[in-house]
Formats: sequence, structure tokens, C-alpha cells
Amino acid sequence: MPRFDRTVLLYNAQAGQSMSDAMISLTTPALAEESQAIELVQTNSPEEFTEACKQASETADVLFVVGGDGTIHLAVQALSTLENPPILGILPGGTCNDFARTLEIPLTLDEAAAALVRGDIKEIDTARINGNAFLNFAGIGVITDASSNIDPHLKERYGKLSYFMSGLRSLRQAEPFTATVEIDGITHLEEGVLVLVMNGKSIGTHTVPLPLIDPTDGLLDVFIIQSSSISAVREWFSLSQPEILTDELEHVTHYQGRRISIRTEQEMDVDTDGEIYLKTPVEIKIEPKKLKMLVPKPEEVDTF
Repeated sequence: MPRFDRTVLLYNAQAGQSMSDAMISLTTPALAEESQAIELVQTNSPEEFTEACKQASETADVLFVVGGDGTIHLAVQALSTLENPPILGILPGGTCNDFARTLEIPLTLDEAAAALVRGDIKEIDTARINGNAFLNFAGIGVITDASSNIDPHLKERYGKLSYFMSGLRSLRQAEPFTATVEIDGITHLEEGVLVLVMNGKSIGTHTVPLPLIDPTDGLLDVFIIQSSSISAVREWFSLSQPEILTDELEHVTHYQGRRISIRTEQEMDVDTDGEIYLKTPVEIKIEPKKLKMLVPKPEEVDTF
């Protein structure tokens, strides 16, 4: 007997007809096998996509969304406002697919669909920032410069490598700033080139596999990179080594908390899940177990 009564598969038509056809052919066989009924919903704009997410919540027990981090960000914005949102399944169709990496979802559409329909359901934290929602991260400093400075031609040609190239270019030009960071009522005066508030473990495909970072623990992880020096950059990338202890770092500061406020001397752009539309100051709070999401069963997780 199929696992789900009614499944909605939501995708963006702006990718083009050939891409849409390929996506449907890769995902629907696995979804149909575990669905009593399946509906394909195509949208042509962010507004249509948001409305389709809300409509799906009225009748569907599971919503699969095909897209990258920006598309997933839109889905979370819509679903996090609902009292009883459907179960969410991420089918990675973007460049970085960072939260899919956090949940260890396979990065090919057919493997992702097969793993998720047989997967477990987990209650995942989201975060609220100035009345909006994010799933993966919020950041100020170098990360907003890197996102803004990506050459679309390089992105099309080199994919995720373009983010790394833009990040290095932005680091070389980075100017330190002063931020007042309050975490659960304790104030820290920090100087750095980057402040990151993380719910997920991956940014720009760079995974930080610290056991402390867990999108189900009711906590947010705050990192401050103090400079763009070689030593600071080396320390940040060293976090990819599980044996590294954050309290031993000299150029990267790490905190955890549930309520975080960030204020800067001058207004600065804020990047949330790769989307830049907010500015400092910001008030952030964790929303524990806000969404139910499909994740692969442990034995079905591959190493990327």
C-alpha cells in the first residue's frame, strides 16, 4: 500500500521545458510508487510558487520541492507561517543544494526521490529573522559580498566553483567591521569580516561537519571570522576536520544560542540562505521542530 495519500510535486517552469521534462522523468517514478495520488504543479514566478506551497498544505500530506537553496528558502518562508504544513521533501535541483547536503540527501534527482519516499520523517528547526524565516544560515560581511559578486556567466559555466572563486575575491577585498552580537542576553563586541548564524552545516558546498551543528537541537551556531588573513581562512576551512575543537581556534569565534541580535555601526546587508533582502540590525530566534522533513534512512546515505 502506498505510503502517502496525496503527494504534490512543485517545480519552477523557468528552468525551461527540456529541464522540466527531465526533472519529471527522474522524480515521478519513485514518488508515484509511494503515493495514492500525485499532482504536478508548475509555477512561473516566486509569487506563484509561494501560493502553490500554501495551497498544497490544504490537501497534501507531503510536498516535494525541486530546486536550489533559493527555492527551498521560498518554500520555508511559506510553510513556516502555517499551523499544519505538509511534510517537506527537498529534491536538489540547484547549484549548491546546501541544506540537502546537511540532511545528506543524494544530489541526483532520481536517487534523492527514491531515498526520500522510503526515508524517515524528522522534525527540523527553522529560524525567524526580522519577521522572515530561514532554514540554513544568515550572514553578514564577506558572504553577502560573495553572493552579490558572482558573475552569472561564471556561475553558468563553472557551477558551484563560481561561489568559491567569488568568495576568494571577496576575502581579498574584505574590510573588518565591528558588530555587537547578543546571544541569549549576553553581549559580545566583535570585530571581523564575517558573522554567520548557522542552522545547517553547509554553505556554498563547504561542509562544516561539527557534531555541535544540528538542525534538530533547538540551537543556532554563531561563527565570527575575525580577519581575511591566511591564518583565519585556514582555520575556517579546518572546521571540515571533525577532530577540530572550536574553543582552540585563534581567528574564528564560535557561540551557540536560541536568541541572537546583531547590530553594526553602519547598516549592512544580510544574506539568508543565499538571498539578500534584509539589513542590520537583525533579531533572530530559533523555532524548534518547526517543519517535518523527509531524510534518507541512515543505511541509504552515500558519501559525497
